[in-house]
Amino acid sequence: MKTKAHFREEILSKRNALSKDEIDAKSTVIAMRLLDMPEFMDAKTIFAYASYNSEVSTKYFIKKALNLGKKVCVPKVDFKTGDMWPVLISAYENLKPNENGIPEPGRFAASFDPMKVDLILVPGSVFDLQGHRIGSGKGFYDKYLHTYKNHAAVIGLAFDFQIVDDIPEEPHDKEVHKIITEKRIINCKIN
Repeated sequence: MKTKAHFREEILSKRNALSKDEIDAKSTVIAMRLLDMPEFMDAKTIFAYASYNSEVSTKYFIKKALNLGKKVCVPKVDFKTGDMWPVLISAYENLKPNENGIPEPGRFAASFDPMKVDLILVPGSVFDLQGHRIGSGKGFYDKYLHTYKNHAAVIGLAFDFQIVDDIPEEPHDKEVHKIITEKRIINCKIN
């Protein structure tokens, strides 16, 4: 079986080859699928990643969720400790790129109680049909989901070519319940 690093490199080269227009078009389809899901409709508070580079864009989704009256949090990350926590936002435009280029709230933004989050949206480099994911390799989401996964629906957002049959897993890896792509919604077999 291929290593995580090999999967990550192979799929990210495909993802990075997408044009901005392709990313936006596919991301809009993914957002529309998500907006129709019961997990979204029933959620009061959503913890959504703020996309950057060639990730599935969450900009349209976040704006739409806020317009529909949902509470939306985005991650604030401490790169020294590896900790990540949700921060409530009122407008997507308030996000500014951090030192790694990832949009996030300002440094004085207050954290939100993770136990009150109903839906967590997770990025990834690669997902498999069982809900395993390969992230960026820093472990922020695995660490966060280890503590809070059982308190919310966890959905991965990906382009369809990011889905493979099976990826290597490690004990610290945390799965998603569902994956949404521009072509399908996957109910993960492990959950």
